[in-house]
Amino acid sequence: MKKLNYLTALILMCALSMPLLAQNAESQIKTLFVYNFTRYIQWPNNDGNVTIGILGNDEQIVAAFKEMAAKKSSSSAKIIIEVFTDVSKSGNYELVYIPEGSSHLISSVSKSAKTVLVSEKPGMTQKGSDINFVHKDGKIRFELNKKSIDNSQFKVASQLVSLAIVV
Repeated sequence: MKKLNYLTALILMCALSMPLLAQNAESQIKTLFVYNFTRYIQWPNNDGNVTIGILGNDEQIVAAFKEMAAKKSSSSAKIIIEVFTDVSKSGNYELVYIPEGSSHLISSVSKSAKTVLVSEKPGMTQKGSDINFVHKDGKIRFELNKKSIDNSQFKVASQLVSLAIVV
């Protein structure tokens, strides 16, 4: 009987932890996408370093971004991660990541023409996001807001555009 209770508890713990593992894996996938975005976007007057601002306090996203930055930064090109909550500071970054929990703030974000806005909630490209993560056919894909990008000061490589769902 004790073995059965132990086995039931073990199965229950595994089942409850699966969504958490899936969320963590999704965060890591999105941060790798963002890293690759930085490789295919050219900002004006950029010294090679990219400062990414994360809007809000989503600890899981922040941890995934910091881990990615630690692994992908080099001596010639650093990825700097900063967390901010004051939307008026969003123009200070080359790229601003807006997690789903902070997506209601997108209309308040002061976007400069040199800042790339990346979001992760359906419909955000219609609200001003340059790049938005979506789920399509069981995979994480990204939309690219062509009009917004065409009106910006940064340049997006054609290779990145060809991989996107252009809206």
